[in-house]
Amino acid sequence: MINGIRTLLAVLCFLAAAQAQVDELISRYAGENGDGFIEPLITGFGANLNSGLYRSAKIPVIGLHMTIGINAMAARFSDDQRKFTATTTGYFYPVQEVEAPTVIGDPKGASAISPEGTEYVFPGGYDMRSFMIGVPSFTIGSIFGTEATLRYFKARLNEEIGELSLFGIGARHSVSQYFPTLPIDIAAGIFYHKFKISEIVTSNVYCLHAEVGKSLAIMDVYGGLAYEANKAKVEYTFDSGVETADVSIDVTGKNKFRLTAGVGFNFTLFHINLDYNIGNQNVLNAGVSLGL
Repeated sequence: MINGIRTLLAVLCFLAAAQAQVDELISRYAGENGDGFIEPLITGFGANLNSGLYRSAKIPVIGLHMTIGINAMAARFSDDQRKFTATTTGYFYPVQEVEAPTVIGDPKGASAISPEGTEYVFPGGYDMRSFMIGVPSFTIGSIFGTEATLRYFKARLNEEIGELSLFGIGARHSVSQYFPTLPIDIAAGIFYHKFKISEIVTSNVYCLHAEVGKSLAIMDVYGGLAYEANKAKVEYTFDSGVETADVSIDVTGKNKFRLTAGVGFNFTLFHINLDYNIGNQNVLNAGVSLGL
């Protein structure tokens, strides 16, 4: 069962056509170059994780309900995220700025050439237009209109990404229970994720969200607003070919606010939903779950 879930989640993740792992690519950059190189991937991860946190705005005030499910989230990258301004470092002279690929950019890379003919090479990226991951979850409630959700996943995905470990926990509370005459459902929640990519990236992802919705027979229509924050620490050894140095940089994801619009369908114990999230990083989310 566990191996089956891991296989499914690995298929849902992107398969990049590159030869080096993410941590090996990042280690070729120093300081601010490393920040600019990996930031789109950090932003994409965070935006994906803050998706699929709910499939309805309705939360029972009391009574036991449990669901287990999986969400597939796909972040779509823009052309601007595929490149950044990199600066030559080390003993290369004179210092030059070059438009270089980010981790999701052109696999051909870029280079700078000194007046003496010395070439400084910036490695290419994975040529990714989107980034998809699958995340399992377990939700239980309700106590006074409150439910809790747990997410966990750890596996070696492929040669490019290496090992991914993920832990997430959050809670939602029914706001509409305090306004019984309202014709719509209102809820609010908070969620926290921590994920690691190989041995080089550790990220903390936060989300505060509020949603409204309406249940119509077997269908739920919902929309939401969220504030999100995503901060990662990247630690690696930079090798310039002449010397090595330990590097530690803080990377902040660009995802801040998002709007969500979605629809869900309920068939007794089987539930499906689809929503689209608009923000600094747009995300399409699809979910399937079983439970009461």
